[in-house]
Amino acid sequence: MKWFWPPVALKRRIEVKSVEECLQQMRQWQRVGPKMRAAYPVCYGAPEGSSTVEEARAAFVAAAKEAKVLLEG
Repeated sequence: MKWFWPPVALKRRIEVKSVEECLQQMRQWQRVGPKMRAAYPVCYGAPEGSSTVEEARAAFVAAAKEAKVLLEG
């Protein structure tokens, strides 16, 4: 498993701590935009080594902001 640090907090009181979890969460979101579409290959690439965990986390955060599910503040 590829772990995030720090975890990403979502509005539904969920802390996403891994690449695998972020992929599960993104599949449930209603809003699909360009940042979410861009996040998928980055997040899928982290376990196989074509992207880093840090890149996957950053892409996931951008997608979560776009989908308005990121807990900010």
